[in-house]
Amino acid sequence: MLQSASFENDNLNSVGPIRIQRWISTFLLLFIAFSFLVPWIALSRAFFFAGVLPLIFWVCVKRDARAGISDRSGWFAIGFIGFVAVATFIPEGVIADRQFQVVRWAFSTAVFMLAVLAASERWLNQPLLFARIFMAVVIASGAEAFAYYLWHDMYPARLEGAGFMGHPILGPSALISVWAIGMTLFRLGENRERLDQVIMIVSFLILFAVTIFSQSRGPLVALLAFILICLFAVFWLESRGKSWHVGFWVLFGAMLFGAGSLFLFDDLIARMLGRGFSYRPEIWLAVFNNPPEIIWIGEGMGTDFRNSSAGKMLMVDSGLSIKHPHNLFLSVFHYAGIIGLTLFMVLLTWILVRICRLTQGAGRQFRLFAFGLFVLPLMLNMTDGHRVVAPPSTDWMFSWLLLMFLIGLVRHFERQDA
Repeated sequence: MLQSASFENDNLNSVGPIRIQRWISTFLLLFIAFSFLVPWIALSRAFFFAGVLPLIFWVCVKRDARAGISDRSGWFAIGFIGFVAVATFIPEGVIADRQFQVVRWAFSTAVFMLAVLAASERWLNQPLLFARIFMAVVIASGAEAFAYYLWHDMYPARLEGAGFMGHPILGPSALISVWAIGMTLFRLGENRERLDQVIMIVSFLILFAVTIFSQSRGPLVALLAFILICLFAVFWLESRGKSWHVGFWVLFGAMLFGAGSLFLFDDLIARMLGRGFSYRPEIWLAVFNNPPEIIWIGEGMGTDFRNSSAGKMLMVDSGLSIKHPHNLFLSVFHYAGIIGLTLFMVLLTWILVRICRLTQGAGRQFRLFAFGLFVLPLMLNMTDGHRVVAPPSTDWMFSWLLLMFLIGLVRHFERQDA
């Protein structure tokens, strides 16, 4: 009887983390979905601050590794966020309100990162279910944005929509990130149905239309690069005879799709190309030639880029009032200095090393797909991303959502191969 009671107690104790993980996943998905679908920021943030935050706080207090937040790479990322928050207090002349605002942002960002790390374990254990949920968010939010665009006859202006879709560059970048996670989960899922194939095709067509009509070149290039890496992975993993068959149809489909895009969207593509480099080289060169005064710890996230030496140089030389460096790596260097950039590069290198170490079992089969997921946030943040610490916003979607899910993905395969 004592053994039976002990066994029942163990079962009861194991229910807690699983149940909390389920609720973290639920509230996190509601936060993501409503952030894309509704224009009211307070509604989407309510799911985060009233749902996700207290659950993560409880898990941290209990220190239960079974809840899914225990990972060295994940906590190293949290440490990096902490450094960025602390470093903003060191430079002189920074407004105190801005400094404490950065602390609040860092806290919220850290909670989001831990939530994704915990929820990813649940997503990966039921990949088909959550792949469909992620794709439903993409289809609904993309269709809503496109319908709003057509209803208000906004062409030839750049497409915008509700919530996170309210910015023509950041919105598509965030939606691509959600779609990429859905595709990854679909790849992991077994026994895919014909409906799943339809969902993947419809979601891509809607996402591509949104990206094209947003006239955003950075997200479009990142999307195509991710697709090419995934197609190469499929081609590489198939048997030799079947791989050439797959390769032929992929090449034929790509040529047909490219020709159709040029024919249907020639005006939009001309508009995208007509904008040139949108002053990106000038902005990057100004940041590179005007490093922060305290080069080791940076200007601090609480400062205004326009008041920095780089921002003033852009105003004098080009008449540009630029709010940020338009590149995540240069932004980390500007706001957090050499130490912050080094920590960020160590984090990315560590994740990449863990991907390369997936040399057995299912992890080996999925290594190229994981690499595609690693490249995607780097490309999405190459021309416009700028904040590693932010309030609930699109910045979370195409940086920490992808990176923390990737950490959870690698952890998932490491456990299988152990």
